[in-house]
Formats: sequence, C-alpha cells, structure tokens
Amino acid sequence: MEGAIIARTSFDSKTVAFPIYSHTTYKDICEEICSRFEGFGGGDAELSYAFEGYSACVLQTDMDVQMMYLSLSSANISSVDINVNLSMVSPGENCGNIAHKSPYLSLEPDTPDDVNHHFGKFAAPTGKKYLSSDWKNYIMCVGQKFEGGVNDFREKLAKYAIEKGFRYKCVKNEPSRVTAVCHKRNSEGCLWNVHATLNRANDFFYIRQLNNEHTCNGHIRDSRSPLMGSKIVSSVLANQVRSSPLIRPVDIVRDFKRNYGLEISYYNAWKGKEMAKKGVHGDEALSYKHMEWYVNELVKTNPGSYANLECDADHHFVRMFISFQGCIEGFKHCIPILALDGTFIKNKVKGHLLSATGKNGNNGIYPLAYAIVASEDENNWTWFMQNLHHILKDQGRTVTFISDRCKGLLEAVSKVFPDSPHGYCLHHLQQNVRSKYPNSVGGSWYRDRMVSLLNNCAYASTKEQFAEELKKFKKEGGKIARQFLKSLPDENWSNAYFPGKRYGEMCSNIAESFNSWVREERELPIYELVDGIRLKVMQMNSERRLEADTWNTYLCPKKEKIVDTFIEVGRHWDVFRSSNYVFEVRENYSYMVDLRSYICSCHQWQILSFPCPHALAAILKNDDNPYDYIEDYFSVSDYKESYSHPIVPIPDVERVDDSATDLVLKPPLTKKPPGRPKKKGSRQRVRTQGQ
Repeated sequence: MEGAIIARTSFDSKTVAFPIYSHTTYKDICEEICSRFEGFGGGDAELSYAFEGYSACVLQTDMDVQMMYLSLSSANISSVDINVNLSMVSPGENCGNIAHKSPYLSLEPDTPDDVNHHFGKFAAPTGKKYLSSDWKNYIMCVGQKFEGGVNDFREKLAKYAIEKGFRYKCVKNEPSRVTAVCHKRNSEGCLWNVHATLNRANDFFYIRQLNNEHTCNGHIRDSRSPLMGSKIVSSVLANQVRSSPLIRPVDIVRDFKRNYGLEISYYNAWKGKEMAKKGVHGDEALSYKHMEWYVNELVKTNPGSYANLECDADHHFVRMFISFQGCIEGFKHCIPILALDGTFIKNKVKGHLLSATGKNGNNGIYPLAYAIVASEDENNWTWFMQNLHHILKDQGRTVTFISDRCKGLLEAVSKVFPDSPHGYCLHHLQQNVRSKYPNSVGGSWYRDRMVSLLNNCAYASTKEQFAEELKKFKKEGGKIARQFLKSLPDENWSNAYFPGKRYGEMCSNIAESFNSWVREERELPIYELVDGIRLKVMQMNSERRLEADTWNTYLCPKKEKIVDTFIEVGRHWDVFRSSNYVFEVRENYSYMVDLRSYICSCHQWQILSFPCPHALAAILKNDDNPYDYIEDYFSVSDYKESYSHPIVPIPDVERVDDSATDLVLKPPLTKKPPGRPKKKGSRQRVRTQGQ
C-alpha cells in the first residue's frame, strides 16, 4: 500500500475505505463505490472532497482524481473523505476551472422496477422540468464573471434566489459593487452572502466573496416570488417579443405559469413586455433619428425606388411615402387594379398606415406603396394619391381603385385620378346597411334580408336587372334605404353601371390582407416598422419568383384550374355558329358570344375580364386557342416579370450615428386625442350586494 492515499466514503450509516494510487482513474473510484454499497438508491450522484479551505472540490474527470492525489501527497495527507451528493446540480458554465459539465456517477436504484405506473390515474405525479431550472446555477463560485456588468449580475442573482426559494437584501447596491445577504440575516443569523465588484478593465462583474450555504430554516420554491418583477419578466421575454411582438399579457401570464411554474401579475406581464420591446427594438423616439439615413440609403441601394419624407420647420416627422423600384416595375405586369385602405399604427407614437395593394395574375396580393401619416383625412389621402400618381403616370394605363368610403379618400381619388374608375367595397356597404337596421328595427333576420337585397343590386349584370333589384331594396327598406342610396352613385358600386374593369373585385379584401400581413410590424417603432415591411416584401417577392420557375403551364396555376373547370362544365353544350366570330351557346338558356368584341350575353366575361364557360365553348368550337382570349396579366410569363426586379437589402453595418448633428429627425408632434380624457388614478372597485 506504499504511495497509496486512503479514501473514505459513507452512505446510509456505513463507511467503506479503499486505496487511491497515482494511476487510479475516475472510473475506478465510481466502480468501487457502486460495488461496495449494495442497494444504493437514488439515480445520479456527484463526488466531491475537501482540501485546505475548499469545502467542495469536485471529482468529475481523471484529471480531477490526479490533482487530488498530487495535492494530498504534497501536503503529506494520507487520507481523504469523498462525499457522495445525491442531489445532482448541473454546474454553471461560468465558473472558471472549478466546475465543468461532465458525466456524473450513475448509481442504480435499489428498486428493480418502477411501480408508479401500476397505480394508473392514482400514481404520484412525476412533475416536469421548468425552463427556470437552470436559474439555480446562476450563482456558483468565487471568480464567476458576468459579462453584462452590474445589470447582468443583479438579474442573475434575482433569478437564482427565485429558483432557490429564498429572499435577499442588498447591503450595498452600487454600479461598481453589490453585496447581498439573506433576508433572514438578522432574524435567524443566516450566513449566506455574496459580494461582487466591477472590473474596470473590461467592465465585467466578478464574484469576490460567496458563502452559498444557508444556515436559516429550509427554503421552498414558491410560485409567487416578490422578486419576480417586470425587469425579470422583461429579460425572459426578450427573444419571444422579437419573434411574436403581438403576444398578449394574458398569454404571458399563462406561459409563465405553464413553462416556469411562476405566477406573475397582469401588470408585470404588460410592463415586462413593454420593457422587452424597448430593449429589442429600441426607444420609440430614437427610432426616428435614423429615418433620413434609411430613406437615402433605400433610394441608393434600390435605384428607381420612390421615397418622400416630409418634416416640419423644426425637423419633426410629418409623413412618409415609400414604393420600391421592384414593386413599381413589377406592377406593370399585374392586373391594373389597386385597393386603398388605412389602418392604425399601434406603437407609442401611433399614426396611420395608408396602403395601395395590387393583385398578381395568381390572385395573390401585390404591395405597391404605403405611407405613414398622422391621421386619415383628406389632406393626407390627397398627398398619398399624388405620390401614387407620380409612380403610375408613366405606365400608360388606367388603374381601377377599390376602397371604402372613409373620410377624405373619395375626394382625394376623384381629385388626383379623375379618369380612373372607383369602386366602393361591397363589404363596407354591407356593414353600413347593418348599422342602419339595428335589432330594434325589425330584428336580425330583417337586417340580413336587407343585406341580401343590397348584394342582389351590386351583382346585377344588366341595367334592367339592377333597376328591378333596386326597386325591391327601396320598397323593403323604406325611408332608411332611400336615404342611404342618395349618397351612393350607381357607377361606384354596381356591376351594371361600373364604367371600367373591376376584374370581379367587389371588396377591398386585398388591402385588408395587407393590413393583416403587417400586423406585427405595426406594433414596432417606425424604423423597425419600415424595415420590417421591406424585409417581408423582399422575401415574398423572392419566394414567388422561385416558385414560378417550377410552373410549366401557360397561365398561373389558379387561372389554369379555372379554365379547365369552365371547359369541363361546357363539354355537353350545343354551340351554333352565326358568323365568323358570333356564336350561340345553348344550355338551360341560350347565350350569344362575340369573340371579336370579347362579350357574352351572360355578362360574366365583361365583369370578370376573363372568358366565361360559354365563351370557352365558343372558342373551342372555332378551333381557337383559349389563351389568345385571356389577358397577359394572368400568364406565367407576366407573373415572372412582376417579380423579376428584386428588392435589394439595405445593410446598416456602415451606418454612421448622426445623433451629434442638430438636424436629427424628431418624433412627430402628437395631437391631443378627441373626446373626454380618461381619469387618472386607480379604478375604484364597485361593491356589489353581499360584500
């Protein structure tokens, strides 16, 4: 036994001893302990020993065993106690050379089989691993560093205390040093304490002193910790807010309970979300200072793009219009129709997002332009339409507009685009009718009846049919209906009188789709909002361009499917020739088709600007190619052209901080909202009977 060090290990009131030599390995020690203690219960374990002021030197690798042997030999110590810790703690990643992640001693349980499953629904719950379980490793050892400085240390200390189930108080809490002791220091004399200071060379925080053993009564991790404030919630939410900025406080409360086993108040959830948004996306006001750089860089990196940024005499932001060159050029190959709409911007500065959204040949939305303004009024809508006219004037075609009848928009369209057809959104007209016939006037069934009669008027194909349906609407609706129609010109909402091509678009759904598509970006500060929209449009255009390369049809897939369906519908119809271009098609009724004039007596060819089933039957009877009678906008070649001009990235890696200049763009001057202001202070609870 010469040269050996005697190791002693105790478990379950029994102690065994075995020799450790210079060649002994970590595996040898593990196997020796497992073989000597029969019926050892309890999963994984950790080995440690004490040496000259160090109460818990870990044994995890062969190197640890060799260092223990050399240290004891040089100190002329012939024996050592090896402790077996059954409550395995995963070591932290930030504790220098003291702790490293490695395999632990695995000891087989004394129970040959887990009998818990035999109890069925009466079995003891097995529990779950919460996302906060790693917090117990945030404070580990002297020398541990916190690269985030004092804030990083404070956050980690609070999370550590929450997970360990104790509270502390700070004796010193300064930017350069923090000293914390257990809150039972005075009442029970607990010796737990930690002291960390700032290293001015790298601005890291280091733990200088640590007594990590509590001498007070036991601690239980409570789901309601007073340390769980909005700052801790914010630190947890940072990544989640980046990917899901629309997450609701009520969902945050539920997620913390489910994933962290912690209960937080609604206020802390809301406040934590706001703090996380500010940390992720920056301050709302500071976001404006980079907008001038962004607009200049946009035009520089994407030549042909149009951006108009307006500010007042004091350099406060007023409004901004943006349209990318890729979208301007691509829109030339899209259906000449634009849906106009405005929606709320929901960041702290507020405002409105105005947009003009087109439609590609495969029925997909095509964002053309948008603007950020203070409000939806005639002045801002006129300014928006003037900028829109600037990018459309050279295209040489008439564009049809679809929108609701919001304040200022109707006047702006007629003023800037006097020759363009303007269709009113049928969905919004339906909502207008519903509001004029509440439940108190005939009930819900009567209101639905009036909406149905309105639809019949709007979809009527001929002027005669429209007059007949309109008569029914007036008769059924009475004075309210007649008054409603006074401000509703027939040419703006009915197919029978519409002066231009509407391509079957009765509603401004494509604009609503755009609003929904950018709903997350509307929550962000202006810089992130604008750049977020650019990223979405850039990525969508790229994906659609790659997708179109896989198509092998003449028409876009959705239109190709419609043609196939229409042809199949009319295969059994009788088609009779009248002249070179005029045919009579018979099904239940007879219809006249004029191929040279692109008309059918069912009027669907004219309304949809796409051949109806009767027209396709006549085209095939004439041995013509159906594609020759379909507008190029629906072809795959035009679809590819609409996405052939990519939107170029706008890197900000070389952006210079311009905050030192006097001309930094400032946030807009917000106006006092209309209406009576809300009362400040807490809401008084209303006592009900029985309280």
